[in-house]
Amino acid sequence: MKNDSVGFPLKTSAWGVMFLMLFCLGATGCSTVKSLVVSDKDRKELFKSRDQYVRIIDQDSVKGVKVTPNNHPVSLDEEQVRMALSTIEFMLPGQDKSFPVFEKPELDVLEKYISSALAQAGPDEDVTFGVIGDYRAVYGLAKEQMYTSGRVFYRDGKLNIIFGDIHGKYWANADRRLYPLAPGSRFKPGTHVWRLLSQPDQEFYAGPEGVRSDWIVLDLASMEARAALGEKAAAQSPGMTGGQPFYGAQKSIEERLVILNDLKNKKMITEEEYEKKRLDILKDL
Repeated sequence: MKNDSVGFPLKTSAWGVMFLMLFCLGATGCSTVKSLVVSDKDRKELFKSRDQYVRIIDQDSVKGVKVTPNNHPVSLDEEQVRMALSTIEFMLPGQDKSFPVFEKPELDVLEKYISSALAQAGPDEDVTFGVIGDYRAVYGLAKEQMYTSGRVFYRDGKLNIIFGDIHGKYWANADRRLYPLAPGSRFKPGTHVWRLLSQPDQEFYAGPEGVRSDWIVLDLASMEARAALGEKAAAQSPGMTGGQPFYGAQKSIEERLVILNDLKNKKMITEEEYEKKRLDILKDL
C-alpha cells in the first residue's frame, strides 16, 4: 500500500512535467514560426497574387565564391523602371518577328513593386519576380496563360535582370514546390529556347563563363537622356515588331538642342558627346 501510494504521485508528476515541457516547446515553436512568417511577409514580399510575386531575397551564392554587393538601396522612378522593361524584346524559334517580354498589365505591377523593392533592398539582397499574362497561342487564335520570371538588382549604375523564363507555359494547378516560377541565377545559366534581342542601351552580361544570353544589363541613364531628347530608337533588327520610338514622341530640333545644352551644363554628358549629338541633331534640319 505504501509503495502504491508513493508510486502514483511520482508517475503523475513525471507525466505532468513531460506535458508541460511539450506545451512550452510547442508554444515557443508556434510563436517563432508566426514571427518569421509575419516578418517575411512584411519585409520580403511586396506583391503576391496567387502565383505572381515580387520579393526581396538574399543574393544567390555558391560556397567559396564571393558575390559582388549591389548598389542597394537605390531610388528609381517607376517611370524609369517601366521604360527600361518595356524596351526588352525576344524571339522564339521558327518565328519571323519579335515580341515584347512584358505587356501593359505586367508593366503596371512591375514598375510599382520593383521600384519599391529596390528602394528597400540591402547590398546583399536581390529583387525577384514572377508575373503571368494572357497571350495568343503560337499556333491558334485562343489565348493561353504564360509566365515570366527573373532576378533584378542595380549595380554600377545599371539595372541587371537575370531571366528564369520568358513566356513559359503556366499551369494554374501545378505544385509550386515542384514547378516554381523561379528567377535566374548568377552562377547557373538557364536553358531556354527564346532569344533576347540586342537593343540600344542594353547589353548581355559577360562573365568568366562567357556571354550570358539570359542576363541583360540596362543603362538607365542613357535611356533617360534619350527620352529627354525625344530620340527615336536605333534601327530595329530584322523581324522586330512595331516601329514606334522606344523613348517617346519625337521633339522639335529647337527643343532637342535646348535639352542637349542643359545636359551638358549639368555635366550629364561630356563635351565630346555634346558636339557629336549636336551635329546629329543639326543633320535633321
